[in-house]
Amino acid sequence: MTAGNDIRLDPVDVDILAKALDNVAAEMGTVMMRASGSPAIAEAVDFSTFIADAEGDIISYAGYITMYLGAARQAVRHILATYPRSEIRAGDMFLCNDPFTTGNAHAVDVGVVRPIFIGGELMAWCWAEAHVNDFGGFAPGGMNPIATEAYGEALRLPGVKIVDQGRPVEDVWRIIETNIRVPELVLNDIRCFIAACHRCDERLQALIGRYGTGAFRTYIEAAKDLAEQAVRRRIADLPDGTYTAEEFAEHNGHTDELYPVRCTLTVTGDALRFDLTDSAPQTDGFINVSAATTLGAVVSPLLITLLPDLPINQGTLRPIEVVTKPGTICDARMPAPMGAGHIETGFRIGKLVTRLLADLQAGSDNAFVREHVMAPWQDSWSASFFYAPDEDGRLVPFPDMNGGGSGAGAQAVADGMDVSGVLAQPQNSIPDIEINELVYPVLYLWRRLNPNSGGPGRTRGGAGIDLAFTPWYTPGGQEHVMAACWQVPPSGVFGGYPGSTSGSALVSGARADEALAQGRIPRAIGDLAASATPLQGKQFGLTVGAGDVVVLRVGGGGGHGDPIERDPARVAADVRSGVVTVEAARVSYGVVLDDTGRPDPAATSAERERIRRERRSWAREDGLAVRRSAAHERLAERGQWCQARPGVQLVEYADPGTGALVRADVVVRTGDR
Repeated sequence: MTAGNDIRLDPVDVDILAKALDNVAAEMGTVMMRASGSPAIAEAVDFSTFIADAEGDIISYAGYITMYLGAARQAVRHILATYPRSEIRAGDMFLCNDPFTTGNAHAVDVGVVRPIFIGGELMAWCWAEAHVNDFGGFAPGGMNPIATEAYGEALRLPGVKIVDQGRPVEDVWRIIETNIRVPELVLNDIRCFIAACHRCDERLQALIGRYGTGAFRTYIEAAKDLAEQAVRRRIADLPDGTYTAEEFAEHNGHTDELYPVRCTLTVTGDALRFDLTDSAPQTDGFINVSAATTLGAVVSPLLITLLPDLPINQGTLRPIEVVTKPGTICDARMPAPMGAGHIETGFRIGKLVTRLLADLQAGSDNAFVREHVMAPWQDSWSASFFYAPDEDGRLVPFPDMNGGGSGAGAQAVADGMDVSGVLAQPQNSIPDIEINELVYPVLYLWRRLNPNSGGPGRTRGGAGIDLAFTPWYTPGGQEHVMAACWQVPPSGVFGGYPGSTSGSALVSGARADEALAQGRIPRAIGDLAASATPLQGKQFGLTVGAGDVVVLRVGGGGGHGDPIERDPARVAADVRSGVVTVEAARVSYGVVLDDTGRPDPAATSAERERIRRERRSWAREDGLAVRRSAAHERLAERGQWCQARPGVQLVEYADPGTGALVRADVVVRTGDR
């Protein structure tokens, strides 16, 4: 194999260089975790890193948060389009957090972009980006549920120099310091991004020094071409055709409506086309996303279900076309607010693509492709922000990253992972409780698995978490919450049931502080001095005083396959671990447990036959037995939770002869409201 410049190419050498670049991108993340003092970075791993070539094409993307690959590429391309090449010099650093120009998911995701020069020639770019605690604006923490335009959100910087040829641009640093609530923490995070970019520059200097600039360019182009070929071969294993599905973003912060996200996927030979142009118009609430974020939201399920063994570079994207329409919820333009768009509309796009891929992959002749079928994940980040003075009297925004503790969708060959986070953030985590309590004025009362939250199935959806905290060493403050999957649950596939949705509650007058002073540790809402008040999907400025308790329940992923086909021993194990209750074991799985917690074979067989008989009695539609129910009511029968909303149904389809469950679809009829 010989390149046009007579450099002989060995695919093994190309792969070695590609893996070396991946290691550099991953090492950038390690630097950030070790240098940052923010739990969102050091504990929750809420960041992304990547390396691009001189023109901004991806040559390595670390798998921390795959959803941001569109934003990373857009940031570099915007700088190249904005700055003359003569003004981009070695040692420069650019700060990017503007969804409208540099493509960031929202303004609290702040990125540093650095050009890398070899011998005076621009050779590459790197990016280090993370969620910071605050970046100014009306809402503590930078995510404003009541914003009606971008100007009511955080400070936006469209790729401006903060370091010029190695020297900090002090005016820009002073602007940032003046506009944010916790400048010491946030400025230190920006310095940790700079440190990560320094590390990338050092590593690339050495790496390119070994290969030479000509060979480096040739090898990275070859790596793109090889990735493209591999992706096209995998796509060719899918059945051709056009497929359409719909999801709904919920509650834009001040209007409790559903906003359709529609995708038409066309498979033609070895190429995919995702058309989202028929999605809802952009809204005056903070659930809109940029086209760059939409690209990442579409590609993330592809990388994990269809292409899990393939590299991520520009070649990976070439066979994939994502079409959006400016002015829609998936391609918003000024002045649309975008504070929570990625965790609202963005994650809904991910669920939509996961559902489409599940049907396609199940019809493939390739066993590898079939085995990686996956049900939709909970894919919601139930954000919670508490803003209160700490024990030294400083007002501190507390972004509770535990809201990312949702459950994964079940796979064809395995249960969904409990407390997995979201599909688009493969290496995300949640902070240790002790770290949050050390940094912020809160005390946790409990954090555990949320029982029955994973969708029942032959393989079970992963469970989310159930947690509660109370103000600590503070007189109290304000709280705002935003549940991204509140009324429309994530579907199961092939007879699997949906997972539970997510929601919050406030226990005012709980007197948790008094209970703790008396040596009693509340372990459930019933142990508190007051009852819980359920909160809306989005609420801002709630008063939380000393002794009050904030409760968060995060939902789970969808199930895969008929739940009464699940091994009874596995159901019993789920009950022992607290993931499934005894009653849900019987109702959802048809498994009856004896007094020792073991499955009763005779009673289980009888219960499962009773469930099949009931299914066979359902009304007939198009040759199938069908039951239609309000989603929240039907899920409640199974010990699951979903916020009630007219028009959101669970439609179950069974084989009228055998009673086997074929599908359990979440169907939304917006006209019923």
